[in-house]
Amino acid sequence: MERIKNMMISKIAIPILNGFEILNIYEIIRCEANGNYCKIISPNIHDAKQTEVRIVSRNLKEICSYFSKKGFIRIHHSHLINPIYIKKILKSEGGTIEMVDGIKIRITQNKETILNEIFDNVPKI
Repeated sequence: MERIKNMMISKIAIPILNGFEILNIYEIIRCEANGNYCKIISPNIHDAKQTEVRIVSRNLKEICSYFSKKGFIRIHHSHLINPIYIKKILKSEGGTIEMVDGIKIRITQNKETILNEIFDNVPKI
């Protein structure tokens, strides 16, 4: 039983109409606020160029309280990202990141230091 618990640590159950869908947390690219709802965006397992969007009836603050413990960063009032899916860090417009799904997100000023720490740990050539 303990082994199963350890395996499930990296999973999350997302409520759907007739039950729950279990996702690997580390496959989630980002979460986006949509009023009292939240979009959870992950890669499409059938088409690498597409994403899957799941809408849950939780606000981003609730989602953030759990996902931040797993390394996700809230870089904007409406965006929570998984830093392993950052494709580019752009200095234009006060700081913008581009995610692997092509979405560009402006970085809130008070989050720049966190992103700089992440960027400092990425090997450069």
